[in-house]
Amino acid sequence: MESHATETVYRGNLDRIIAKIRDERGLDLAQYRARYVERRLASRLNALGLHSYRQYAAYIDEHPEEYAKLIDALTINVTQFFRDASVFEVFRSQIIPRLLEDKRRRHQRMIRVWSAGCSTGQEAYSIAMSFLAGIGEAGSHFLLSVLGTDIDSKALEVARRAEYPSEQLAHIPPADRRRFVEERGETFVIRPEVTRVCRFQRLNLFTDTPIHVVDVVFCRNVFIYFNRQEQDRLLGVFWSALARGGYLVLGRSERIPPTSAPKFELVNGRERIYRKPPSHP
Repeated sequence: MESHATETVYRGNLDRIIAKIRDERGLDLAQYRARYVERRLASRLNALGLHSYRQYAAYIDEHPEEYAKLIDALTINVTQFFRDASVFEVFRSQIIPRLLEDKRRRHQRMIRVWSAGCSTGQEAYSIAMSFLAGIGEAGSHFLLSVLGTDIDSKALEVARRAEYPSEQLAHIPPADRRRFVEERGETFVIRPEVTRVCRFQRLNLFTDTPIHVVDVVFCRNVFIYFNRQEQDRLLGVFWSALARGGYLVLGRSERIPPTSAPKFELVNGRERIYRKPPSHP
């Protein structure tokens, strides 16, 4: 206990560096245990030969690329099926039924979802499984389309193959595993029922032609790579892409910058689910 207290004083004010990272990159480290954050930050300080949070703050000002390495240290960039299970539980139990009901009321069949920064495809397939299960329960004939985009062509090749190591099965709910997955020894593949509603394309979020008229945008654990100005630009892209009443799902560590917050309604603060208002002035 004493050595921990000494180290805390030696490193500096943890709250101050957490606030800096939150204010400049929108990464909310407050949801993690303080000891965990201290250990992860310490690993970066040690790697850089730094001794205090003040030194680290100055370093990231001069080397903004350090944020990407901080992500690695915090393991925020891990890609897996149904990552942050509670997010998908809320989305599945609350958002999907609400969206399907809205579609029925407007006599619309098409449901379009955009997984922005989809990496190797696990998120896009998780979304598709969730919707297909919800549509099946609703007993309606909706047409689902899930688009996964990323700037990494090699990651997209993995996504299109739809084959993954068997250890990743543990993250897929048992009912979805039985319905949507075919096991093949040390690997498994996503069944055609899911893959046929998913497509993947390379896309730069800032320079390529944006996506239009989607009902849901998932963009999770991507904002940390961008500064506040770039985040505002990206949120503008998403706002334009979303149909009225459409949903935006961010990573649980991410917050919408205050400058963009008025554009969106907060649906679930804990799970970072927002909505484009059904109507606007």
